[in-house]
Amino acid sequence: MDNNSTNTTVPDNDIHGSETSIKAFTSALLFNTAVGVGLFIAFLFVRHWSRKIYQPRTYLVTKDIQSPPLPPGAFSWITASFKVKDTELSEKVGLDAYMFLRFLRMSAMLFAGCTLLAVPILIPINVNGGGNADELLKLTIGNVAMPWRLWFHLILTYLFCGSSIVLLWREMREYTQRRHAFLMSARHNKTPQSTTILVTAIPEGLNTEEALFDIFDRFPGGVSKIWLNRHPKDILKLCKERDELVPKLEMAEYNYIRSAYSKKAQKDPKFKDPVRPLGRVSRIPFWGKKVDLINFYTERLAHLNSEIESAQQTGSLKSLNSAFIQFNCQFGAHSAVQTVVHPKPFRMTPMYSEISPLDVVWDNMNLSTIVTKGRRLVILAVSTAMILFWTVPTLFIASISSLSVLVDTFSFLSFLESLPSAVIPLVEGIIPPLMLAGLMAVLPIILTIMATYEGHVRHSAIIYSLMTKYFFFLVVNVLLISTLTNGFLGTYRQLEQNGFKLNDIVGLVAENLPRSSAFFINYVLLRGLTGPPLELIQIAPLLLNFFFTHITAKSPRQIWDVQGRLVSVNYGILFPEQTLIFCIGIVYSTLAPLILPFVTFYFTVYYFVFRHQFLYVYSQPIETGGLLFPTAVKQVFTGIFIGEITLFGIFVLKQTTFNAVPHLTLMIILFACTALSLSNMNEAFDPLVTFLPVALFSKDLHVDRHGNVTDGDEKRKESKSKEHDRQEQPQYQEDVERPSGDGTIMALESLSNMNLTSNTAATAGSISSPLDHLQAQPQESRTELHHRAYTMDYNSSAPPPSDIDPQPPQHYATIDMTYLDPDQFLRPNISYDSREWGSKDGSHHMLPRDFHQQSRRYQSEDDITRLSGQRQGHLIRFATQSPISSRPASLHNRPVSHARPATFDHSANSINIHNHDSDRPASFMDRHDTQNSNNSGHGGGGPWPEVMEVDEELERLQDRAYCHPAIYNVQKPVWLPMDERGLMQAEIDKLQNRGIVVATEGAYLDGKTSKACVGGLIYAPGEEAQYRLERGE
Repeated sequence: MDNNSTNTTVPDNDIHGSETSIKAFTSALLFNTAVGVGLFIAFLFVRHWSRKIYQPRTYLVTKDIQSPPLPPGAFSWITASFKVKDTELSEKVGLDAYMFLRFLRMSAMLFAGCTLLAVPILIPINVNGGGNADELLKLTIGNVAMPWRLWFHLILTYLFCGSSIVLLWREMREYTQRRHAFLMSARHNKTPQSTTILVTAIPEGLNTEEALFDIFDRFPGGVSKIWLNRHPKDILKLCKERDELVPKLEMAEYNYIRSAYSKKAQKDPKFKDPVRPLGRVSRIPFWGKKVDLINFYTERLAHLNSEIESAQQTGSLKSLNSAFIQFNCQFGAHSAVQTVVHPKPFRMTPMYSEISPLDVVWDNMNLSTIVTKGRRLVILAVSTAMILFWTVPTLFIASISSLSVLVDTFSFLSFLESLPSAVIPLVEGIIPPLMLAGLMAVLPIILTIMATYEGHVRHSAIIYSLMTKYFFFLVVNVLLISTLTNGFLGTYRQLEQNGFKLNDIVGLVAENLPRSSAFFINYVLLRGLTGPPLELIQIAPLLLNFFFTHITAKSPRQIWDVQGRLVSVNYGILFPEQTLIFCIGIVYSTLAPLILPFVTFYFTVYYFVFRHQFLYVYSQPIETGGLLFPTAVKQVFTGIFIGEITLFGIFVLKQTTFNAVPHLTLMIILFACTALSLSNMNEAFDPLVTFLPVALFSKDLHVDRHGNVTDGDEKRKESKSKEHDRQEQPQYQEDVERPSGDGTIMALESLSNMNLTSNTAATAGSISSPLDHLQAQPQESRTELHHRAYTMDYNSSAPPPSDIDPQPPQHYATIDMTYLDPDQFLRPNISYDSREWGSKDGSHHMLPRDFHQQSRRYQSEDDITRLSGQRQGHLIRFATQSPISSRPASLHNRPVSHARPATFDHSANSINIHNHDSDRPASFMDRHDTQNSNNSGHGGGGPWPEVMEVDEELERLQDRAYCHPAIYNVQKPVWLPMDERGLMQAEIDKLQNRGIVVATEGAYLDGKTSKACVGGLIYAPGEEAQYRLERGE
């Protein structure tokens, strides 16, 4: 049989389809270009209309992450964003956004290189490949009939896949370094999540503070606090009703005051008195008697406050099967989550580290491991059914892109041939990508509900689950279904006319499979030309902001909800859309190289756009440290595998016309190498991404803010080469900049032996010498080492300070001078910066980052100078109570919780959050007692420094950080605007007399317009706690 017979039987139809595809491509290109340019020009005009929409990060965030205002100019938004260096960019936008931008930049660079190679090499080879395809199909591998020409496709496939893998390895290495730097940074270490883990599926017998303390206090540093999770179901309902009531009272008070400033009141003096608002409060619309809304809401809110407070003080809550455990050091937390705790399966597992208090899904806290696995199996079955269901509309949409082939294949659609010839290209080139994008836009809503039902205990885990499911849907329904649909429709049409013969089937599939490249070119055109300007112009937020600001938002809180809250992105939706385009590009890079310039354009433009958006528009409420980036890398590998399998299938189909065994062998080798590379990448980076390596806590390794690691020898050589420069640096200056890569910004200079021991106390009398003397005593117990302080200079032989007794009294413990807070001396993860103290002998000593914050607790600079400026390298002894006496007495006999949650008092079987000290964990209460006794014992004189007042409010927030919000829930302040006549002050006094919390910050009533105005705030009253808890400051 003639191998070319199938290619010549229906030339007329092929020509018709090809001509149509050319027109469809041209129509799509012109249409999308016109829309994209129009939207971009509109953005240049409207971006100055609303600062809230187009540059809120210039004033609605704290100064340390604020972006400078955009200068005037059409393209100033591009140049301004690129003036920010990568290091500063990561600190401003967070590691999640930074790694997303790096992914876009890596993809743009990769496909730019592929374009430069594939377009000039493969397109001429395909055009002159000896096949009978016409127009666009001439540019694909389907037009290649000469076997030797396919070697070019094979070689470039090796090159493109190899380049992708190398770049992905490089980015994973870069990400790992930056994640380690992020986790060990001073800013992150201030947050409670850095030392806290979540333990789930705790058996009933072990779900007590005493039992958990006994288990986990064995880890390095010991346990600091334990929060047993409890579900306050009844209190939760009351708190929800109270939160709904506060905005209603705010609106009633606003309407009351506003009535005194209406136009009618300004013209007629008799209307100067405000009018009490009346309304129905029944849940049934238009039912019930009208009442004074202010009085009703005030009485109800006061009653709820009293009821909730009483329930919080006296209520008995059911304990859940999970708990949060905070360690004294980060090393202990990361060690605990890597350990098998319980001997029975599915007990006390999984455990989670680095979990933010704001990231907790409290409704899923009581689910056992078996229940969670069962839910996920149910969702897996539902997801599979959804994929099958979604295939039907996807097949229909994909077939529209080959309308002429569809009409020839199915005769009952012949009426479509009567459409005008100018309409068919528009239908084929524009409508299918739009319909497909609209169809996929519905998916994230459904998938988010499914991910939440799976039982994840973190909101970030829900986003991760959404990301994996959404990508799977996109790959199956967009990439695979569309590719096979367009390929087999043309094959079926030709086989129906020539008969279903095996050789013909194989040959036609190989020829028609690249036909779907036209559909994906149009899809990438739509996303690349219209997506970025739509992202910039923010049409929906702009319209909604205008509508709510001028029509619905009245009270200060309503105005703030519109004008003060920053928008965020959902990486579970954003990342899969980018990895899908990457997969499309890598799959068709050698099959249809014409797609490469458009993929390069897509990633380049999106990189510019999102760099601007993250710097000026978006702000993420929760930072995961880039945990979604490794998943994106694995999704990219999916595209590489699909591309290799597709090319392998084409070579198999070409086997009927020539000997493709060498090609197939090399493709199998490439597939095996790709699989091996992915396996090695998972093995190499998965543990490094999830946990902090133990070596990073060593004094011989140093990590800078870029994540670069240097060992001790390299550091010493570098220090000697820069000794002269360091001597000339200011000794104490806030803004000293270190050269990049110097390895000392986050250097872990020392690791005390006490940080590797348990929390067991030692007798203070055994402490009598510096640490270098301790190291010469191998028989000394870990208990004694636990209370030895370590210094910055171990080799100093100078005598101890003359004004401090070298031997402390029996009831005092020895504490390093850099740890001014007695309760925090166990913390090992200290970050050092470039500021140095100079000693008399000219040596320099690195200071911890938090030294200057700690030093503020002292009364004068003289104390600091006396303690640190001239006496480096020696043990400085403070009058602090020995830990052995500060621990509960019962701990000497059996391990009792050393940090019982502030909200629980088991002895009284009650909840108490209103007593200033009783709602603190024991460690905090002991510390305050210790400080008071120290100050009273020494009277603040002599060498003993007095501790100044600490930020007790922040400590209270961190003490209850992992309690259920309803347990310590306080009333959200009633936010009211002040007026020039003082009418609102009278209302405030009435509310406060009823025990209702009121706030007026940043809100006032404009007497001329009788409208509320809000400004000068970063967060609304009552929301400070979330902000401080997330940032730890």
